[in-house]
Amino acid sequence: MICVILKDFPATNSIGSPVIFRRLVVIALVGGLIGGAAVSLIQWWQVTPIIVQAEQLENLKAETIQAVSQEHGEGSHSHGDGWRPQDGLERTAYMVLSNILTAFGFALVLAVSMAGAALKFGKKAEVNVAVGVMWGLGGFVTFFAAPSVGIAPELPGVASVALELRQWWWAGAVICSGAGLFLAYVLKTRWKWGLLVGLLSAPHIYGAPRVQNPYQDFPSVAAVQLSKMSKDFFLVTGLSSLTLWLVLGTFSALAVKRYIDLEN
Repeated sequence: MICVILKDFPATNSIGSPVIFRRLVVIALVGGLIGGAAVSLIQWWQVTPIIVQAEQLENLKAETIQAVSQEHGEGSHSHGDGWRPQDGLERTAYMVLSNILTAFGFALVLAVSMAGAALKFGKKAEVNVAVGVMWGLGGFVTFFAAPSVGIAPELPGVASVALELRQWWWAGAVICSGAGLFLAYVLKTRWKWGLLVGLLSAPHIYGAPRVQNPYQDFPSVAAVQLSKMSKDFFLVTGLSSLTLWLVLGTFSALAVKRYIDLEN
C-alpha cells in the first residue's frame, strides 16, 4: 500500500522539502494503522477488563458517598456520569480509533526525528531494524516509562490531584526525557551522558504531583482490590505501550530507509 501511495513522489534528501514531508506523513499514516491495530488488540485482551472492573468499583464508591450524605442529611446530589461509549462494539470502536490517531501522531514524531537525525547529524548508515527498535525503546521511555515513575497510569475513580497539574508535570517529563535521549543519540561528546541523566532526573527531583491515598473514598475491601488492580493495570498498560513503540520504531526505520533518500 505504501509503495502505491509514494510512487509519484520523487526522492529527495532535504528534510524541509514538501515532498519529503508528504512521504513522512504517509509513512506515519500507515504506521499508525499498524501500531494502532496492534495496541488495540492488547488493550482489548488485557487492559479493558481491568478498566471495566474498576468502573464497577467506582459505582460502589458513588453509592457509599451517597449513603454517607443521606446519613448526614445532605440529600442526594447526582450530577450524572456524562456521556461515555456503550460497552461492547461502540466502546471497542472508539478505543481502536483513538489508538490509531495516537499511533499516527507518535509515528510522525518518530519518522521525522529519525529522518532528521539521519540527514542532519550524519546518521545515514544507522537506519535499520536494530536502530528502529532503539528508537522505539526511546519513545517508550519518553512517553511512558519516565513519566510513570512519577505519575503511574490511573484507574477510573481513584483520587488524584488536579488534572492541570498532572498534565503540566507529564509534559515536562516527556520534554526532558525526549530531549535527553535525542541529544545523547546525535551528540558525539562524552558529557552527553551527564546531560541525559540530568534531564531524565530533573522532573523527578522537582517532584510529581500526587495524593497520599488514592483509594481514600472507597470501602476498605474495594480499596484493597483497587491497589492490586493498579499494579496489574500498570503492567498491562506498559506492555501495550511497549508493543506500540516497538512496532512503530521498526516500521518507521524500514520505511524511512526505503522511501526517504538518505544517500545523496
